[in-house]
Amino acid sequence: MTQPCFAMPRRALLAAGAGLLMAPAVARAQSLRRVKYLTPFGFILGFAEVLYGQTGGFFAKEGLDVEVEGGRGSAMSVQQVTAGNVLLSRTGGTDLIKAYAREPSIVAIGEIYQRDGFFVISHADKPIRTPADMAGKTMGIVSTGGATENLLDMMLASRDVPKADVKREAVGNAPTAFEFIKRGRIDGFIATSDTVFQLQTDKQPVLAWSTDTVAPVPGQVYLTSKATLDTETEALAKFLRGVQASLDAMEAQRANLAPVLASMATKYEIAEARRPDKGASVLAYGLDTTFAAPRRDKLASNPQSWDSACTLMVKAGIIAEPRDRAFYDDKARKLAFG
Repeated sequence: MTQPCFAMPRRALLAAGAGLLMAPAVARAQSLRRVKYLTPFGFILGFAEVLYGQTGGFFAKEGLDVEVEGGRGSAMSVQQVTAGNVLLSRTGGTDLIKAYAREPSIVAIGEIYQRDGFFVISHADKPIRTPADMAGKTMGIVSTGGATENLLDMMLASRDVPKADVKREAVGNAPTAFEFIKRGRIDGFIATSDTVFQLQTDKQPVLAWSTDTVAPVPGQVYLTSKATLDTETEALAKFLRGVQASLDAMEAQRANLAPVLASMATKYEIAEARRPDKGASVLAYGLDTTFAAPRRDKLASNPQSWDSACTLMVKAGIIAEPRDRAFYDDKARKLAFG
């Protein structure tokens, strides 16, 4: 029997059917608003709220296609936001204040860690318990002129210790810096809570305390430009809702974080994934510390911490008194969560 002229070969029919099935997904993908986000330092689990927000589909549910790029320091975060190359980024509260004193066109819109994430670390046998103990010693900092050196100067200023009395050496932000203490090269160093956790997990003889106990400052904040906040309030609110959904989902899966880590690993090469547990213990620790308060308070920021930080930075000579202290604007967060 002659095949009707309108009949399609089976392969073509299957392909057409698949195309029809895929069409809605393609349309949805095309309808997503694409935005760029810059992390301050590459891809680590301290930024899991955004990494998992992307791979877990939480931003997509808000209508956003978030392209996450790995940055190389807080200065780059500020520069890229100011230049309009990224919608928003993340940096320390003191970094934002320092940049704002020079260029008051940037603003924080939410706080992902509501205290400074840095700790003073020393050997338990030769402890540094207060800024006064640092006088005449050498302190390790992550980088010269960066957030940790600023914090060091602010802590010294808070206790009227001349900053010239303390030597500094850049040692990075990793557990390996503790070896410099053992060798006598430094007496202590300032690093993130993740570094403290890894040292404690490895049963190193450390004494660690939060810099916030001496110099209260805003922690890690999301920053954008004031112009972007005015014109892209809705997109920023969607981003914040996606972050909140990511945090809530990670907390809900706390008993088994392997799927969360596997999701992030599909797109990002995460430093802590090299640990034997693929980073599960580090992420669990983050849910108890870094991400606990912002998840509960929906990324709110404490106005008093901004004033405290600015006052100490002026006293330490890091900045001159800025013309105003409009470092933080809650508009996008209120739109996101009411």
